[in-house]
Amino acid sequence: MSTAIDIQQTTLDNGLRIVTKHMPASRTASIGVWVAVGSRDENKDRAGASHFLEHLLFKGTESRSARSVAEAIDGVGGDMNAFTSREHTAFYTRVPATSQDMAADLLFDVVANPALREEDVAAEGLVITEELIAAYDTPDDVVFISLYDALFEGHPLALEVLGSQATIEAMTAEHIRSFHDEWYRPANLVVAAAGGIDHDRLVARAEAHFRGATPGEAPQRIGPAVATPQMVTTERPVEQIHIALGWRGLTHHDPKRYELAIANQILGGSPSSRLFQSIREDRALAYTVFSQMSGYADTGSSSLYAATSVARAPQLLEALTNEIQTWMRNGISEVELERARTGFSGSLVLSLEDSGSQMSRMATGFALRGEVTPIDEFLERLNAVTVDGVNDVIRQVFSPDPVISIAGPAHGIAALENA
Repeated sequence: MSTAIDIQQTTLDNGLRIVTKHMPASRTASIGVWVAVGSRDENKDRAGASHFLEHLLFKGTESRSARSVAEAIDGVGGDMNAFTSREHTAFYTRVPATSQDMAADLLFDVVANPALREEDVAAEGLVITEELIAAYDTPDDVVFISLYDALFEGHPLALEVLGSQATIEAMTAEHIRSFHDEWYRPANLVVAAAGGIDHDRLVARAEAHFRGATPGEAPQRIGPAVATPQMVTTERPVEQIHIALGWRGLTHHDPKRYELAIANQILGGSPSSRLFQSIREDRALAYTVFSQMSGYADTGSSSLYAATSVARAPQLLEALTNEIQTWMRNGISEVELERARTGFSGSLVLSLEDSGSQMSRMATGFALRGEVTPIDEFLERLNAVTVDGVNDVIRQVFSPDPVISIAGPAHGIAALENA
């Protein structure tokens, strides 16, 4: 069936979804498997299982070694990668279109038949521990880890995607196999591809690899309780104070997510944004300053970040807080709306010249919402956004007091706490 003029979709009897976009001028093929399971679907004792499994799938399958997987992709000049988020895990490859059959077979084998050897679990556990150490040594990572821990306190969304050193050290091959067997089922899988892709050939290969798989069930998710405004601090022996402010945002189903996307663009999503111009250009308070948003099945997050010297940290926190208060009080202007709308639309259109971006957009849409919004419809919805609509969303999301996360040296934290 067709979900848009240039997008084809097929659903196998066991629930596996295959969605493709043929790009006639493209000589590349980007193919991905999105698994609609992430860190929020783990229990506290198994935190990091999704990310651990992501690593292990590249260690080989029942019939392929890790070296043969790497050589097959390298041999055609392609690349293969993966990432884990709170609600999905993604595996993808980009190759010349002439190698699409080989790449699809390899990717499906990696996802469906990982070896998950005891020795690989032991070795990769050490690698992930180093990744954790690196994250906790990086204050701009730490400040967001602590922010999410407080913003979703007591809920699985608060869990760090990487897990913890204790849970990683306790993870066994049997734990990983059990997680894979339970969740890597057709009900949670989306195969997406874009570029010089042949839809029917990809469907045939997916059928061959997943024919015997039982459908499985999607994870059951319960939303978090109301957030508690608070300040959380993490001491680190660094030179700067890192500050993040966070609020609960909108779900990825919310029709007002278009208004929030525009609001985020205006607040801190680009060099012309309010935060960049006010905090960096006008006051020279920080080198890096931005805002961002994430949507989940039943909640969301909106946050902003900046870092500065210890001496100027109180001034920075006050400036960030004042910007938010002014923003809510005065709202946005028509000029800001139009600049943000055209900038957001333009960057999206430019990104979709790439087959990988097209593949990722379709995969994410189907994995999280069960559909992909055609680009023309998406742009129409952006064009329908009004100043009043954006201002309403700003007041809805940013009116509660924020959760504030601070990371930096002890004396700098003390100065902020006493300010």
